[in-house]
Amino acid sequence: MALAKIPRRTLEQIGHATWRTTVRRLRRGPRRPGWSFRYEAMVELLRIQFGVDAGPRRTSGSGGGMKLDRMRKSMDAVGARELQRDRIVREKLELGGVPGVRVLPKRHGTAEPLPTHGTVLYLHGGGYVLGSTRSHLGLLGTLAHTAHTEVFAIDYRLAPEHPCPAGLEDAVAAYAALIRQRDPKQIVIAGDSAGGGLTAATLCAIRDAGLPLPAGGVLISPWLDLTHASPAKSTRYDFIFPEQSEPARLAYGASLGVEDPRVSPVNAELHGLPPLLVLAGEVEAIVEDSVRFVERVRAAGGSVEWLLQRDEIHVYPMFADLSARAQSGMGTIARFVRKQTGG
Repeated sequence: MALAKIPRRTLEQIGHATWRTTVRRLRRGPRRPGWSFRYEAMVELLRIQFGVDAGPRRTSGSGGGMKLDRMRKSMDAVGARELQRDRIVREKLELGGVPGVRVLPKRHGTAEPLPTHGTVLYLHGGGYVLGSTRSHLGLLGTLAHTAHTEVFAIDYRLAPEHPCPAGLEDAVAAYAALIRQRDPKQIVIAGDSAGGGLTAATLCAIRDAGLPLPAGGVLISPWLDLTHASPAKSTRYDFIFPEQSEPARLAYGASLGVEDPRVSPVNAELHGLPPLLVLAGEVEAIVEDSVRFVERVRAAGGSVEWLLQRDEIHVYPMFADLSARAQSGMGTIARFVRKQTGG
């Protein structure tokens, strides 16, 4: 992204993150073994942007109003980098009345899409109050290229304007429309963070509605327990932390309450789900959500592949251009998608 297009505030944050990373590494070495300078500086930038080091004055940052609007715009601006990379074919569309995009990997140096196999229906993260198909274009593009698959992603309705079950209804409606176009055995539903929690809730809703199940589900660092019953790990390394998520979780749960299994799918009945892949970072703050969920799925007789990546943070496969471990995580997702869809 050209410097002229980067907001001044963001440039200041980048400079601050670079300075802090440089000083810390000179004094103490890498924050985690195997973290490169670029990776550590990126994590530091995210910590600044998401307010982990900003103290209590930022605790209302996920609430609403103008600040929420600014956060949404800032997060969406990340997608501009993927558009500049010019490696995907992007088509705007609707699935079941829900706006979204179809992303295909593009052949280098041409406008032609590469051959693909299977379909991923992707549900973006963002704490149920942030994020969009645009903010996640980089992840969508990497997934499409790595798995050689088409990716449909939707802009489901967000809280606080639209609390649960609005986003869940959108996800189910999009899936119901997609299976009229694609064989369910060729579809994997995937999502990160809040989108990972929404993936779990969507799979349960599909099962309960009697719809044909997809070939599998992928949950990347899923936020599955909005009650915070799962003990949070230290936020020394991660760029999110649960104690500042109260405005978002209460806005999403709203009249249903955060204990409702549609809001916190770790509390749902987890029998009869398709094969799952769950990935999490060892040092991410909400890793225990994934641990409890995997245990409950297995206790219900389900098939789940569980990958806990050493030294990694929340939604680490998103950073595949900066980390070999993130590249490996994306490769694991790609292999799962190809396996489940027969590719």
